[in-house]
Parts: sequence; C-alpha cells; structure tokens
Amino acid sequence: GMQNGILLSSGVKSMCWPWAPSFSAPRLQAETLTDPVWQFVPWVEFARRELMAGRLPLWNPHQDGGVPLLGNSVSALGSPLLWPALAFGIARGWNASLLLRLLVALAGAYLWLRDRGRSLPAAALGSVAFALSGPFVAWLEHPQTLTAAPLPFLLLAVSRCADRPGARSLAWVAVTTFLVLSGGHPEISLMAAFLAAAALAASCRRSKDLVFPLAGALLGAGLSLPLLLPFVEYYLASAARFGADRAPSVFPRSALVRFLLPGAPNSHPIAASATVSLAVLVLVPFAFLARGRTREILIWAGTAVTFLVLAYDNPFARLAANATPVYWIRGLLVLPLALGFLASTGLDALLERAHRAGRGPVALALAWGLTITALVELLLASRGVHAHTPSSELTITTPLIRRLQADPEPFHILGLHTFLPPNSATDYGLDDLRGYDALAPRQFRKEREALGRFRSLSTQTDVLEPWDVSPGGRALDFWNVKYLLLHPQFRFGAETLNERLGLDLEQIYSGPDGRILRNRRVLPRIRFADGAPGQDRITLGERTPMHWRFTVQCTRPRPVLIANPAFPGWSARVDGRTGATAWRRGSPMWVEVPAGRHEVELVYEPLSFRLGVMAAIASCLVLLVILRRRSAEPIRRATSAAEA
Repeated sequence: GMQNGILLSSGVKSMCWPWAPSFSAPRLQAETLTDPVWQFVPWVEFARRELMAGRLPLWNPHQDGGVPLLGNSVSALGSPLLWPALAFGIARGWNASLLLRLLVALAGAYLWLRDRGRSLPAAALGSVAFALSGPFVAWLEHPQTLTAAPLPFLLLAVSRCADRPGARSLAWVAVTTFLVLSGGHPEISLMAAFLAAAALAASCRRSKDLVFPLAGALLGAGLSLPLLLPFVEYYLASAARFGADRAPSVFPRSALVRFLLPGAPNSHPIAASATVSLAVLVLVPFAFLARGRTREILIWAGTAVTFLVLAYDNPFARLAANATPVYWIRGLLVLPLALGFLASTGLDALLERAHRAGRGPVALALAWGLTITALVELLLASRGVHAHTPSSELTITTPLIRRLQADPEPFHILGLHTFLPPNSATDYGLDDLRGYDALAPRQFRKEREALGRFRSLSTQTDVLEPWDVSPGGRALDFWNVKYLLLHPQFRFGAETLNERLGLDLEQIYSGPDGRILRNRRVLPRIRFADGAPGQDRITLGERTPMHWRFTVQCTRPRPVLIANPAFPGWSARVDGRTGATAWRRGSPMWVEVPAGRHEVELVYEPLSFRLGVMAAIASCLVLLVILRRRSAEPIRRATSAAEA
C-alpha cells in the first residue's frame, strides 16, 4: 500500500489539539502504530534540519528540557537503512527506508539460506517467511526492523567466517555487526547476538574456528562505538535504568492462534503478530528428515523453541520478564528466521525424497507453488496493518503554533492535559519540558516534579493536568515556562487557574485550535542567579541546539544561570577559557562571570561521542591492516615460488 501515501498513522492527530480543527472528521487508523508519529518522524526531521545546517544531530533541545538525540539509540540515526529519510525527508524518503528494510531482509535471508545449501525455492520460502512475516510487517516503521533487517547478512557472514576463515570474511562480519548495531534497538541487538551465536555453533567444528568470527564482531562493535557510547552514557543517567515505565509482560497462550489467524483479536494487534505462513509451519517438522544436518537442525530448533518459551505465558517466561530489563516477547521478530531455516530444510528434504522416487520435476513445481502461495498469504495478511498519510499532513501548522513560533526569545512551553503530545514540539522548534522516549533523563524528571504531578493516561504519557500544576507556580517561573497551552474544550481559563493555584497567567490567544496562557512572572532563560540585573546586562547572540553564545556586562563578579537541565557533555567557556561551574545533573546550568564585559559560550561536546569516533577510526585502521596483510600473502608466496 505504499502507493497510497506515506506509511504513517498521522490520522491520530485528528483527535489531538491543536490539529483537530484542521481535519474535517476524526480519522484514527492503526491506533497502535502512533510511536512513529510522536517519536521517530520528529527525530528524523529534526536530525535532517541539523545536518542540512552543517551540524551533527547530537542534542535535541525540544523535549524534556533537552536530551541527547544520538544517545537515544532508538533514533537510529547511524543506520544506513534510515538514511533515505534523512537525505530526502519524510515525504520522499520514509517509504523508501521502509522498502529498503524489506529488500535487505529478503536478500539477506535468501543468501544466507542458499549459503547453507538450500535450493532456490526453499531459500525463497525462508526469506519470504522472515521479511514478510507478521512481526516484521507490524514493526516495519520502528527501529526494531532497522536492527533485524541486516541480521540474515550477519548470520551469513558469521557462518562463512567460521567455515572459511580469512581477512575478507572477518571484515564482512565486522560490517554486518555494525549494520545490526546501528539499527538502534538494544533488545533486538541482544537477540541478534543469540542468533549469531546459534549460527556460529552450527558452523564451527573446532574451537579455533571461533577466533575470526569473534574478532570480526569485536571490530564491528568498535565501528559502532560512536553510537553505543553516547547510548550507554544516556542509559546510565536515565529513568529506564531503574525500571521506570516498564511493564513486564508475556503473551497469553491463546495468542499462539496468531500463527494461524493473523487477525485474531485476543492479543495486542502489533506486538503479538506472529504470522509466518501456514506452509512454513507445516514444513518445519520435515526438517528432521534431512540427512547429515542433525546438529544444525537441532540448534535452530532449540533456538525457535527458546524464543517461543520466552514469549508465551509459562513460569520461565514470567521469570525472565520480571528478572531482566528485556521485553523477550519481541523475540517474535527474529523467530521467523529460525522457523524459515527449518521450513526450508524440510522442503529440501521432501524434494530430495521426491527426486529419488523419480518425481523431481513435479515436486519442484509444487515447491515453487508452495513458495508463491506463502508469498500471497503473507501479503494478504499485511493488508490494513499500516495507515496511510498524505505528505501535506506531516507537519500541520495552526494559528496557535505560528503565534508561538513568532516569539524570538528562548522560552519553554508546557501543554496541559493532552495538548501538543510530547515530542510534537520538536516538529516546530519549540522547547517543551515534557518528553517521550525509552530512556528519559532521570535527574531532570525529579527536578521537574516541582512543576506538578506528571502522569500517564491510556492514550498518552507524561501528562500534566491543569489541576495538577503546583500551587504558586514558582517552578514555572524558574524553568522559564512562558506559555501554557490549554484545550479549547475546558470551560475554565487563566482567571480560574490564577484564583485556584495562585498563578499569574493571561490569555493572549484563543481559537478553535486551543488557547495560549502567558506566564507574566516568567524568568528569562538566561539570567543572573543572584537577583535582579540592575544595570548589568545579558545579551543573547547565537543559539543552536548544541551551542549558546551570549555577552555579559556586569559591574561585579556574578553567577549567570541558564534554565536548561545540565547533562554530561555540556561545558561553559568565558572568553574562550573554561568557566567556573559545578553543575548537578538535571539542575539548571550556570557559570561564574567576572566583572566587566565577557563572551560566554555553552557547548555540547560529549566525550562519549569523541571517544567513540576515535575507537571507530582505530577499528577501521585495524581492518585495513588485516585486509592488506592478508591480500599481500598470496603475492609474497607467488614471488617466493618464482624465485625458487
């Protein structure tokens, strides 16, 4: 259905403000696939704007007061499979990225199965069972498939490197390891490691066969360190590290029917997708008829059983779900690779028997018919999973949004109730104190509790209700919250909030798309921390996501406060020299400025990224040295033989 529009469920905006009046009627499609609308698309578009401006997209100032963007691994900005969207924008590149994932998954699975000795129809069946499986199609818009799509190429590289060790096979393992890790989804990367270990166990005959594949994987991880180290840094400072917003879960055993009936309503429509084709399920048992591959078949059968046991309700699955931070139910995304291997092996076992019985041509025709039937079955099952969005609805602006964008000063906004859902501000360059990603900055979330009580609703996370704003509003003033945004359906306004909560708000805009309440007591984003400025002045110059520059004129040494939450990687410079700071993570940044006129800069230069780049360069150099030495050996041997 890619010809019908962009595969995106942006119709959900028809039920949210400020966009609802822009739609003639509510249009909710694929309601469980809204994460790409609220998370992935805004991040990609913001990263593209930064790249077009000649800046690296390391920091996002528009959610949670400011958080790492590259360090938020599920942004997946390092994945080549996402680069079409980064290069051409969502309107022209999003579907291309999704199609690329499908093609890479198809090609990789096909080549891997052919390398394992499968026939043409059997390899085609296994590749279709993976790339067009229910889980792969369901998660197509998510970073899960950015990680899973190149996984068959990793299995191919690992198997070849174990069978035929060499410099080129080692380099191939390194490259495919990078492709998997750059997909940005840690859980699927972990499960990919399990499958790679299974492929290695199936191919290795001696312990020394492990050396080259493991060395290649290590170098691939080194190539990925510019992505991995910022993620580790963010994870260690995140609420997710302590289990925030995590809901351990397993699927009910009744959800197993989704293997047979894709549309069965007794489980989550996306997460529990399990379709791999009836043909695949029927052929799996016949894998045990294959000759000479008992060890490999048992390894992949054990892998498939392990992922099934981890996904569906049983004591072991409940223990794994509660004792680890991993959502093992997502193993359904990689399970089709194991099932595809077994089914393709079973099909070839039947073809071999038919050939010995003199019915080879008929059996081959039936095998191709079975593969085509599976293809049609999976394509039909994929219909209606995703919604379609016209490109004109990607970033809908409204009078309220334009009013906010017209204010040239730096300020924070705070949407009340479900107004402008978290991360939506990123689309419009507005700085929001709410956010929505898998990690969340833990210390800032604690500091932010002074604003009020944030909660999760059934339709949205990180919600601040109007009646949950802290009385007095001192935190609103302190954190530079200049505008509060209110749904038009609420019958109360600024006067009621002022009276009940002791705020000082005035309504400066009211329309069908919502209301803007200005905080008249708001403190500037950059200000003197020790009181009123008097004759001293602060003049803001340059402001980009990773760089602030301003001039301070003061008659005595004074601390200057910036109401942005501190995070590792930010530093202050006064007249080009490191400024005196003692920041506490999550608290506002500040710098001590001497008397006189001084240029002050805030710069985001995370050490984690710089170390990652250096490690990636070192890994590249090691790979080049290995390739050069190995390629030079045959020449040296030939020269020595000629001289002899």
